[in-house]
Amino acid sequence: MRILLVGLLLLVLATGLAILHRRRKRRSRARPRGDSTVVMYTASFEAIRRGQRVLLPEHVVLAALCDRRVATLVASVGASAASLRRELTRHLAGPREAPTDLATLELSPAANAIADRAWSRSVSWRGPSPIDLVVAAQAAGERCFAAALLTRACPDLDQASRKPPRAPERSNHAGELVEIVFWNDDVTRMEAVERLLVDCFGMDEVEATHFMLTVHLAGSAAAGPYPPDVAAGLLARATQVARERGMPIRITLGPAAEEMGFTWATEPARAEEARGGELRAPRSS
Repeated sequence: MRILLVGLLLLVLATGLAILHRRRKRRSRARPRGDSTVVMYTASFEAIRRGQRVLLPEHVVLAALCDRRVATLVASVGASAASLRRELTRHLAGPREAPTDLATLELSPAANAIADRAWSRSVSWRGPSPIDLVVAAQAAGERCFAAALLTRACPDLDQASRKPPRAPERSNHAGELVEIVFWNDDVTRMEAVERLLVDCFGMDEVEATHFMLTVHLAGSAAAGPYPPDVAAGLLARATQVARERGMPIRITLGPAAEEMGFTWATEPARAEEARGGELRAPRSS
């Protein structure tokens, strides 16, 4: 009788452990992959737009440099994210009229190795950050153009990333810099948001895609910061163009929501100084 009870107890314990393992496995599959998801999606869209069938490290780094924190980190070691992006853009094949189908896009071995290194480097349960991806790309070897570019421009990137600089505090008090926030909805088309960002904020295709995906996945994204009068003008222009195009998207002044624990913008604070003090002005339609 005692042996039977012990056997039943062991059976119940084994069943419980099996259920627990299955639940953990299911949770791990559904675990958020972090804000690097936006970077990888942006990189994929850029490869498709350029008619390339393989996702390269250059696509990943090009997309990651659109992230505010990456741009701020790169600036802290004396480099310019905008300059790095221009070099990567010149290196990659030019856009084609017939983009590649998403179903045919493959991850190159080098890009796959970067993702693995970023995951091993990450300390967040959400997965690797865009900073993790860039630092991992820098270790891809001299034969990788993106790695060689990062090593030449910012060799101390890994060390600097251990204590990344804080993003500037946002404020909407009079006389201080403010941001323009785009909020996600279930009606506005992604392509329409991208075109609005290009036409009204002077973003290029990669920046616009990165920003649009941020809005889509995080719920909101902030562009800027700008002086209040400039921000008000950009807001009025963007809202007018959006309504003329039948877009119900909500655009406001102030900080973006941090529902997923992170926010983005296309450039770090004071990035306008790197362009000779000129703020991006809206394009005429």
